[in-house]
This record gives sequence, C-alpha cells and structure tokens, in this order.
Amino acid sequence: MTTFYLVRHGRTEYNRDGRLQGAVHDSPLLPQSIADAKQTGKALADIDFVAAFSSPQKRALDTGKNIVAQFKQPLQFETLDDLKEFDFGIWDGDLATKHQADRIWQTFLNDPHNFDGSEIEAENYFELATRVKRALTQIAKRYPKGNVLVTAHALVITFGVKYLLGKDLNTIRREGLVANTSVTVLEVKDKATFELLKWSDTTHLK
Repeated sequence: MTTFYLVRHGRTEYNRDGRLQGAVHDSPLLPQSIADAKQTGKALADIDFVAAFSSPQKRALDTGKNIVAQFKQPLQFETLDDLKEFDFGIWDGDLATKHQADRIWQTFLNDPHNFDGSEIEAENYFELATRVKRALTQIAKRYPKGNVLVTAHALVITFGVKYLLGKDLNTIRREGLVANTSVTVLEVKDKATFELLKWSDTTHLK
C-alpha cells in the first residue's frame, strides 16, 4: 500500500503579487515560506519515506529540499514533468486582475468542465487531472509499499487527488485549493481504490 504525502510549495513572490503562476513562469519562495518548509520537514521527520518526487519547477523543488533537510536520513528528489503546475499559456505570469472580466477567466474559475484553454494556448482541467493521475499511479506502481513524499502545486494536488477520488471537476473547484505548505495524505489501497486521510493540513505551521 502506497501512502502519498503531498505538499504544496510555499508562498512565492508571484503568489504575493497576485500573478498567474503556472507551468511556464516561476518565482522565488518568500523567506517565510522557507521557514514554513523547514517546519513542515520537522513535522514529517519521523515518517519513513521510501522515495521523494517533485515538480521540476524551482518553487516546488526548493520547498521539498528544505523539507528533507530536516530528516535524519538523506532523501533525493526525482522530478516529473507531469507534476508541473497548470499551464496558463500566454496568460502565465500576468496579474490575475488583468483578466477578471474576461469570459475565459470566468469559465476557468466557475465552470472547469467547460474551460477550453486552447484560446490562450493553455491546457484544460481534464489534461491536468489526467497527467497528475498518470504520475501518481506510475509512482505507486514503482513503490507499491511505503510512504512517498511529493512536492507540487495548488492545482496539481487539488485536482489530481480529488479526480482520483472520483469528484466532479466543478465540485473540486468550488471546494477550494490546498494551502501553501499544507500536507495532504492520500492512501492507495489498490490500483483503483484511493482514500483521503488528510486534506490541506497546516496545523504544523501554528
């Protein structure tokens, strides 16, 4: 049985500034986020991890490296492109307020089922959820027993996990995204059965 510990990266400069930060653009973690990642590592230090995976994007990888630096035993990250954040296409890096009145943005926020990213060279939610499902199922096949640490992004964790649990895309969006440096725990009982043990937990930061 594989148990995933999925951690969203810490808050970044783009998060602070309200910019769309997807698969294309990256920005540094804020100083508090580095401290939060270290605190997360201390909270997870007693867990025996068999592997660690991350999005190749620096904000996720830096979060992961600060987490595992708190462990007694070294743990090396393997990066997977399928764990990159949602691709916002030509909007990536823009201030979100720039597009608030646009019908594309409103569909992105309120009707994920019908969001067509092709107009802005972006991906859609089905593409995102499918590639994250592919990544997690491949990891589970490689590590059928044990705990696996994954550092990734808000949309990746939120939609990847809940899509595996069989939730509708529109419902997922309404329920909200995982918080920065939060821990979500997903258990893989077999190839088709998943159980959510913990969702967007930030109690370790208090």
